Amino acid sequence: MAVPKIDRLTYEELFELKDNVEDAIALRRSERKVSLRKKMAQLASEAGFTLQELVPVGRTNGSRRADARRGPVPPKYRNPKDSAQTWAGRGRQPRWLVAELGKGRKLESFLIRYDL
Repeated sequence: MAVPKIDRLTYEELFELKDNVEDAIALRRSERKVSLRKKMAQLASEAGFTLQELVPVGRTNGSRRADARRGPVPPKYRNPKDSAQTWAGRGRQPRWLVAELGKGRKLESFLIRYDL
């Protein structure tokens, strides 16, 4: 394989080479993934299973990004003065809640009771 002398390449040629290398890496990675999936499916089949039975679907690495795909969290707190203003208990507290807590009210007094 002929490797270009990169110290002689122009700025544009270096970027083109970089893009070509990244494309080649992505292609090889994809090919390896397909090949490995086929091998895993064959091993699972030989053992009397399907690949889906052996490989869990969904959150597998503990990443927070998997949670983001599940959709919005139901509200946990509601503003008694304006029922349209709610807060799920995640992220920054909304202004209305901060103002009420500043007046000495307790967070529990804003809980939405779903059991009623």
